Amino acid sequence: MKLQSRMLTKPDGALSSFAYPLYRRIWATSVVFALGNWGERLAVGWVVLNETDSVFLTAATFAVRQAPQLFAAPIGGALSDRFSRGKILLLTGLYKALVLSFMAMIAANGLEPLWLMFVLLGLSGIGHSFEIPCVQGMITGSVPREVRMNAVAVQSTGMRAVGAAGALAAGFAIDRLGVPITLISSGIVFGIAGFLAMIVNRGLQVELTVRTKSVVRDVIDGLQLMSRLPLVRMILITAVLVEIFGFSYGALMPAVAKEALGVDVKGLGMLTMMAGVGSVAGSVFLMALGNFAKKGLLLIGIAVFYGIFISTFSASGSYAVALMLILGVGASAAAFDVMQWTLLQLNVPDDMRGRAVGAWVFAIGFGWVGHLGLGAVAEIAGVQWALALAGLSVILTAMIALAASKELRKA
Repeated sequence: MKLQSRMLTKPDGALSSFAYPLYRRIWATSVVFALGNWGERLAVGWVVLNETDSVFLTAATFAVRQAPQLFAAPIGGALSDRFSRGKILLLTGLYKALVLSFMAMIAANGLEPLWLMFVLLGLSGIGHSFEIPCVQGMITGSVPREVRMNAVAVQSTGMRAVGAAGALAAGFAIDRLGVPITLISSGIVFGIAGFLAMIVNRGLQVELTVRTKSVVRDVIDGLQLMSRLPLVRMILITAVLVEIFGFSYGALMPAVAKEALGVDVKGLGMLTMMAGVGSVAGSVFLMALGNFAKKGLLLIGIAVFYGIFISTFSASGSYAVALMLILGVGASAAAFDVMQWTLLQLNVPDDMRGRAVGAWVFAIGFGWVGHLGLGAVAEIAGVQWALALAGLSVILTAMIALAASKELRKA
């Protein structure tokens, strides 16, 4: 049965992808996964800063969680093009629930031994490398090609809206119930999300692709294709640099809250929530644009604003001002992600969508360099200097991409 015949109504407007019942079910599943991810990040970042009083080690938790994507993401992307995405997500959800249960035990023991917490974070990152390609493949596979930008934007809106509420809830949960209970709860959420993915994937028709004799061959073919397409290559290079200098700001958020703004874990939860609210606004903005023609130039403009907001949101030292400006950080981050995913999905063959997202996850796997680098700068020169350096680097990256790639300018 074709997608068009499964529509609720003729797709139109900012929520056009919601005209497809299957898309709505997949969307709901993706936001449940997002809730688990937000709870894990906030709980781990706060407990490590609180127990070690080290900005560098706090940033390192983000780095260790992201580094495994360098080898796991291409495999996850290849598997998502080859096997049932629902079954992969079920296994991923149960796997993450188990990993977070062990994290909760370590947190309850005062982070003893600390090295084991970092091992578990690496294992968690492996699971995330399988989650993203599968979710994105299901999202874009449930709607026609002309609706894909809207589908990705709507999914991002839901994911980040739940993230905003989840961050606030996690902050209060950590304050009232403690980190171990928060981690166990996030693990249960991952398990539920996995079962939901298994159920909703049954209604999704997956393109029949020509399989090679091995997954390794699929991984290699996918990476080679990405390197041969000039536009895709530039998107991935830009993704690496913006991830290193831009998205790494998240690793400093516990230190921004505690040291630069003088607030506790509930204040951190509120800051994270406001970033989530901003990300919803950024995604809604893209939804309203519809099938915008100049997608490459839009990506560059978003990156410039992203750098500006990162550099300035906590510079005043005022918590109230930071709450307002971090809306811009969240909006820019969400919009940048959506545009990357959209450009990738629209510029690779349909039977390689999973591998395209896997290549993107591989690219952002280099973000661990930024987490450690910004953590070191913050430890030596202070949090605000680290953020200023990060923001200026993002702006410079955008300007170089604009000048160097005619394909991106025309996309």
